[in-house]
Amino acid sequence: MSGFASDYLGTRLTVLASRLISFEQLIDFIELDLERIMAQVKQRSGYDYDIDAANPRWIEAQLTHRALDEFLILLRPFSGSERRFFQFAIRWFELVNLKVLIRGKFSGIDSSEIEQQLIDLRSFIDLPIKRLLEADDPYEMLRLLETTAYGGIVRQARRMYEEHGNDLFLLDATIDRSFFIDLKHHARFLHDEDAANVRQVMGGLLDRFNLLWLLRYRFAYELSPAKSFYLLTTTGNRLHSAELMRLAKMDSIEEVIAALPEPYQRLLANIGSISDMEMVMEYYSLSIAARALYRRPNLLARTFSYIVLREAEVRFLQALIKGKQLGFDNDLIKQAMGAVA
Repeated sequence: MSGFASDYLGTRLTVLASRLISFEQLIDFIELDLERIMAQVKQRSGYDYDIDAANPRWIEAQLTHRALDEFLILLRPFSGSERRFFQFAIRWFELVNLKVLIRGKFSGIDSSEIEQQLIDLRSFIDLPIKRLLEADDPYEMLRLLETTAYGGIVRQARRMYEEHGNDLFLLDATIDRSFFIDLKHHARFLHDEDAANVRQVMGGLLDRFNLLWLLRYRFAYELSPAKSFYLLTTTGNRLHSAELMRLAKMDSIEEVIAALPEPYQRLLANIGSISDMEMVMEYYSLSIAARALYRRPNLLARTFSYIVLREAEVRFLQALIKGKQLGFDNDLIKQAMGAVA
């Protein structure tokens, strides 16, 4: 990357980072009515979104489109392995559609209803949506999916479905697991310094998913230690293979938490439920991304961190605005946004 391109990217990242809305600020928005929330979003982010009372999904599409437009701008200076890494990372958004398609077909939901739940990703769409929706049955759809860029992910999801039935958590976890394995593979082709910085941010995400999947597999689904360990994804910063295998052999959630390395033991010591643990781990992984975005000089790590943080902001905003549109009480909205009591 030329010096000019580096300067351009660094300036863009600084501007975009200054517009991010923190989770703490979003939680404060819960006490406001929808009109004041949208005014605050415009003031802090610089973006003016339209609310359509007749089409609640319109605001969700706008939020996603804005984020994807930013990602396109950030990708311009990159080429080669760096660009391929980021193009794959942004596929995280399309995994939402992949899950909607698979769950919808296996649940017998009408194709028109499935289509309404899909996110319009515009130029980022790789999936042949029309052909998939027209598939006569779930297995025809899976056969079509196995010919796409997501073929490997879909084969893993199909195997999990056939072994455990139509379980949404196991299905989603299998898709996410395969995605992270492939994402870490793409990171191996980055230059050494870039790869090391990106792995620090990615490692927080991997620790988060592996620990929560392990707890659910062992104590919600009562899978064996070996099976639970096998279903985990590639390892992250603190929880390596030997550590995860040791934790998988423990007999209670309390025993697992007590055996965790710091800072995870301290963070989770007084948390009562797996769902609350999940949110604590998410916020911690996002704090790692925030430190890389605001404090590290490495442009690849900063760009990756921005994508991670922006995706979370979009997800939290969608839950907040949708809750307000549907007239939910503030406590329910806070729960939907993942705020720990």
